[in-house]
Amino acid sequence: MKNITMAVCLLFALAGPSYAGCLEGDCVNGEGVYEWSDGTHYSGTIRNKAPDGQGTMLYPDGGEYKGEMKEGSRSGKGDMSFPDGKNYSGQWAFNLMEGVGAMTWPDGRVYKGEWLDGMSNGNGSMTYPDGKVLEGVWEDGDLLD
Repeated sequence: MKNITMAVCLLFALAGPSYAGCLEGDCVNGEGVYEWSDGTHYSGTIRNKAPDGQGTMLYPDGGEYKGEMKEGSRSGKGDMSFPDGKNYSGQWAFNLMEGVGAMTWPDGRVYKGEWLDGMSNGNGSMTYPDGKVLEGVWEDGDLLD
């Protein structure tokens, strides 16, 4: 079984320029550690040769995602630490914040509410470090009047 897994990982390595390789485990259908040539590193459940299930994705820019993956993208519930110090916890769809979640900025601002296409959209509230709270309907990151 180990020889088959190693052979499949070698085939992936030869398949395209964006793939660096299977570092360990089952990188076809199982638990594995997978790394791309740009330095992106994934450990977790893999289905049909792609991150799918629970896992951790480490990005070369310092970002880190822990949570659900679907067909290679952040989809489901997960937590993301961005390199600029922001943190998001909530729902994802196809690598975008989508559904309900909370974003915390390094300056202490916190938005809790609905997201669409990676931006605050729908009902939500923004709490500022001084205690000020803005609540209402948001569209493309802005509070509507």
